[in-house]
Amino acid sequence: MEAMMASAIENGMALWMWPLTAARLASDWVETMTIARTVIDARMPMIAAAWTNPFTANHSELTRMVTEKTSALGASQKTISSAQETVRRASEANARALGRLTGGGWLDWSEWTKIVERNLEIATTLAMLPTATLAPIHSKATANARRLAKP
Repeated sequence: MEAMMASAIENGMALWMWPLTAARLASDWVETMTIARTVIDARMPMIAAAWTNPFTANHSELTRMVTEKTSALGASQKTISSAQETVRRASEANARALGRLTGGGWLDWSEWTKIVERNLEIATTLAMLPTATLAPIHSKATANARRLAKP
């Protein structure tokens, strides 16, 4: 099922709010990097214990280390792929419309409006991509930090 295109108003609002989104990205990035150390510090003794005696290792946590990373990175990749598809689809539609124009055709008001809306969609998609791509990684990292901090 194809995702429904956001309205021009929604895209305009997203771009208007972009400075706040950029601030959130910076905050989430710093938080992710900061708590990564906490998670690594909590997990390194588990890894060392597994090397020393694999029979008494915390296999659920060792498994979680791999599955959570691949899950979060996979979700980030899906976000990137979705954005790539959105940009490709909108760019191709614009190219078709402008191709008619360069071939001697005429574009009426609604076709020009669609070009503008697609350009707005491309700009919004690209502006929101970094924050959306970091979100699953940030979510897993913060959840791990909370979980591993418990005694």
